[in-house]
Amino acid sequence: MKYGTMTYLSSNERVLMIKKGLRENDPNSGVFTLPGGNLKDREKGLDNPYGRLEAAVRETEEETGLTLINPRLMGGILFDNHERIFDNWTRPEDFLVYLITAINYTGKIKPQTEEGTSLWVNEAEIDKLPKNVGDEKMYQWLKTRRRFFGVIKHKGRVLDEAGTFVDYLD
Repeated sequence: MKYGTMTYLSSNERVLMIKKGLRENDPNSGVFTLPGGNLKDREKGLDNPYGRLEAAVRETEEETGLTLINPRLMGGILFDNHERIFDNWTRPEDFLVYLITAINYTGKIKPQTEEGTSLWVNEAEIDKLPKNVGDEKMYQWLKTRRRFFGVIKHKGRVLDEAGTFVDYLD
């Protein structure tokens, strides 16, 4: 299993997103997604209870140039990928992702990084963007502004509706 973060930075009804470049072994290759990435060893475990927040700040800054102010843990998603088929990820693993939210930031957006193109997207337009099949559920859950933990499961190239669910924590 892999562990990572994704950040939902929203400001003035816009969300910071990345149009990922085409890359091998990247499940988000070529689609729109939130800034984020893998946790480093120092960002995991009991010795660093703020490691996931630190990872979100690091990844957002690396990928977009913006520094999060007062990020908060919104929830988590287990991406259950063991039955999923990807075009460009030959050995998919399950991925536990910590969802971090923020509304304040500093810095200037870097339009282009090695990850792809950073841009602000109107919240109402997210549904129309090319994205991974399960991400639609993630955005629905994030829009509620409630804390949650969810599971997104796939069968082949489609979402397994029966195996996908969410629990709201408040």
